[in-house]
Amino acid sequence: MATPEDRSEDYTPPTAGCPAWCISHDADGPDEADDHLHEATPALVPCIALERSTDEAGTIQHHPAAVELSLVRYQYRTCDDTWLYIGDGSHTHGLDITLESARRLVSTLARYVEDEG
Repeated sequence: MATPEDRSEDYTPPTAGCPAWCISHDADGPDEADDHLHEATPALVPCIALERSTDEAGTIQHHPAAVELSLVRYQYRTCDDTWLYIGDGSHTHGLDITLESARRLVSTLARYVEDEG
């Protein structure tokens, strides 16, 4: 079986050239040199979220629930964009946004929080 080094003279291990924040994980792709994902240590934030459910009569119920949101900075090795994942870790609840989008979100959230005094 050919090793990654055999496939390319300019092959470098996935951890070579990682950003300072990278804890070096592989993406969920096949074991190839280009599937490396630069990923930061997750920041876990305890939050209260509004959950919705439907009762037997079809009425929508709202109730607060404790959740833990995960924030993870990541970048694909073959891409210049750095992304921020915000979510509960499930594949159904989460948001992947650029760092520039995150900056705009922080600014807007700060205004909302200040308005609440």
